[in-house]
Amino acid sequence: MIIVDCKFNKKAKELFKSVNVKVKELERFTNFILNEYKGTRKIWNYELLIKTIDCNTSGYYFECNEMEIGTKTSKRSLAKKREWYISSYFHELCHFAQDNLDKVKDSKLDYTEADAANCTNKYYKNPMEIQAREFEDKYTKIYLELYY
Repeated sequence: MIIVDCKFNKKAKELFKSVNVKVKELERFTNFILNEYKGTRKIWNYELLIKTIDCNTSGYYFECNEMEIGTKTSKRSLAKKREWYISSYFHELCHFAQDNLDKVKDSKLDYTEADAANCTNKYYKNPMEIQAREFEDKYTKIYLELYY
C-alpha cells in the first residue's frame, strides 16, 4: 500500500480553496490512483510538499518530493481555473510517481528549463513528459467528473 501525506502549504491550500477544491479530497484521490498505478504488498509512506510559485508553470523536484503549482493562469472562469490547477497537480504527481515508485532518475528528464519554456522537441517528446501528459489528461478528466 502506498500512503502519501500531502503537505499543502498555506498558499497552496488557499489556491485550491479559491477554485472549490477540497485538499483532503484531493489527497484521498491521490492515494487511490497511486495505489492503482503501482500495486504493492509493502507499505510505502511518503510526504509530498505542495506549494505555489508565482508563474504560469508547475514543477516537481526529483528526490525532494516537492511540487510547485503556478498561480498565474490566463483562464477566466472558475471551472477553467480549477481544471488548470488540477491538471498541473496531476502532471507533477506523475513525476512524483516516476521518482518514488518507478525509481526513475531525474537525468531521464534530459532537457533544460529553456526547452520546457519553449516546448522544444527535447522536452515535448521526452518519454517521462509524454507519460506525465497522459497521466494528467486521464486523471484530470476523472477527478472533475467525480467531484464536479
